[in-house]
Amino acid sequence: MTQIPWTNSSAGASERPHAVERGASPRRRAGRWLCAACCAGGVLEAGACAHREDVRGSTADITDVQFIGVKRFKERELLRYLHMGETSRLPWKDRYEFLEANLPVDAERIEAVYKAHGYYDARVVSMTPRRRHRRWGRRDAVTIQVVVQEGEPTPVRRVRLEFPAGPPSGPPNRKVSEPALRRQIELRENRTFEVPALNRSVDSLRQTLQAAGYAHAEVAESATVVPGVGADVLFVVRPGPFFKIGKIRFEGLGGVPERYVRNEVDYAPGKPYSPQLVRKVEAAVYALEVFDTVTVETRDRPPGAGVLDLTVKVRPTRPQSIKLGAGFGLDPVRWEQRASLLYTHRNLGANLTRFDLDARAGYAELPSLFNPREHGPVAKLELSFRQKGLIEKRTTATLTPAFELGIWEGYQFYSPTLRTGLSRFFSRFVEAELTYNFRFVDFFNVSPTLSAQNTILGLDFRDPYFLSYIEPSLRIYLTDSILRPKNGAVLGVVYDFFGLGGSFTAHRVRPSLRLYWTPHRRLTFAARIELGWIFPFGPRGGAPLDLRFYLGGADTVRGWGLRRLSPQVFPPGCTPGGPDCRSIPVGGNTMILGNIEARVQLTDMLTAVAFLDVGDVRAGRNEFRFDRLSYSAGPGARLSTPIGTFRLDFGVRLNDSEYALGQQRWAVHFGLGEAF
Repeated sequence: MTQIPWTNSSAGASERPHAVERGASPRRRAGRWLCAACCAGGVLEAGACAHREDVRGSTADITDVQFIGVKRFKERELLRYLHMGETSRLPWKDRYEFLEANLPVDAERIEAVYKAHGYYDARVVSMTPRRRHRRWGRRDAVTIQVVVQEGEPTPVRRVRLEFPAGPPSGPPNRKVSEPALRRQIELRENRTFEVPALNRSVDSLRQTLQAAGYAHAEVAESATVVPGVGADVLFVVRPGPFFKIGKIRFEGLGGVPERYVRNEVDYAPGKPYSPQLVRKVEAAVYALEVFDTVTVETRDRPPGAGVLDLTVKVRPTRPQSIKLGAGFGLDPVRWEQRASLLYTHRNLGANLTRFDLDARAGYAELPSLFNPREHGPVAKLELSFRQKGLIEKRTTATLTPAFELGIWEGYQFYSPTLRTGLSRFFSRFVEAELTYNFRFVDFFNVSPTLSAQNTILGLDFRDPYFLSYIEPSLRIYLTDSILRPKNGAVLGVVYDFFGLGGSFTAHRVRPSLRLYWTPHRRLTFAARIELGWIFPFGPRGGAPLDLRFYLGGADTVRGWGLRRLSPQVFPPGCTPGGPDCRSIPVGGNTMILGNIEARVQLTDMLTAVAFLDVGDVRAGRNEFRFDRLSYSAGPGARLSTPIGTFRLDFGVRLNDSEYALGQQRWAVHFGLGEAF
């Protein structure tokens, strides 16, 4: 508790203490200020402080609260401190029942809130309920009119800082000057004295000192308040000694090798102490995904050493897990039903190697389950090995062999693949990756439409084919969060070099830019632009049919079906757009994609989205046709659950292009996670 003495001139210079609770929310602080503040403010008129129980129970809901004479606060600011509130018409919102006994309590709370914000003469003149009877079994509605006389605020006369043991005395680059500390104080001279601002100033002063290395910094506040005249505020600051991080010890590692865990936090010893650094150590250990709990404790060395040792206490999780599931995919041009198995071992070989086995099997129908023009089994088996520190302690090595059996419009295929690579973060912002890829694809049940299109596809349809290529990529994260960004930008580029042997030779380049802006905690704007080029070269120049550019589907242009925004081929002799003339998308060598989304968080779990997508794919090299861009827009919804975010989007095409012949004008998409 902090004691704030004040002098009431009308009471003959008597001092009364105001108790301020620290460490609580503003609503809770103001509510618990009730007793002391009301005692200081006098008694309400018309017996408002007399507490009476409503023994009859509640038969009405409060639907409207009208504040008269209130200028300092907005209506919703006052309501969050009170028992009363406005009942919404929405059934899942809170309901506020009318209880007469709560009126004097809320009157005292209103005065307490005003006193906490410097209005010591404020009083509630009247609280008048008006009941409106409803019929047909509905509960009565009550409107409450609250008349408040605010009075004049009490200003701040002087703000002082005192250092009984001297100012901060750490290294020159870690000293915190008095002007820097004063900037953390919200209270300013000649502005209204407010207890919440006083409490926040104490927290800011302490956090500023601790962030600079003064782990045991203490700040005490006091104020002498003369209501209606002024308040003198004093902050007593004791920075304490400056500390650096010393040794880091681990407890409870179990079968997890310490050297791999230490690699994640070896940057911390020798750095100045700060709570942010301690939290970073805790997060880095937890991110290894092999511990259920991680806590970090500090321990002082003998006085004068200026060193804090860290003890990281962990509890290992079970290293192995199995998940079984079933699901379906739904798209305007493809339906799929599947079962899945995911096996994970987080500490394979007791050297922190992560092993994932992902097995899926099912059946797909194109374009739909009820109109299966093409159908067949689908399956995928993927083994993934990942270890950080195998080559260099900051580098992650991956090895991923896989086998896939699949079906797309115009063909079925089976494909063994291998992907191996190295990735590394350079600082918090830059991630670089280099992978080697081997891919073999054998097509079967190939449509005659593809076999007859040699003049259009050139040498890009080769059955079977194999490909050996490298893929360097670079991503720059200028965002507040890597996994769930709210503000900032992400720049990236992926380059594929098809030239290490195989059936094709080409360069494929895909730069991208993502932008995020959150002007309000419930509103986020997101945007993406992505380009793509394929440049064939040499006698085997070209790109495989399944690695060319396609748009359409849940993650790109959502007014189109999956892969349908693309150059297409038609069966010989059919009329494009005719009822029995179904085209086959064959991809292109040039691509442009743009997306804009407005995401509004309605509840903790539900988010509403409005989006605009634009894109185009062309068969030529470096062929951009901005006059033929395809646009789509629509609404969407996101549902956050413990197993991930489920996404539902409804896209409508806003214009037609040559690819739209015979295409549905709208599309519904289900997915997991955000589109970008």
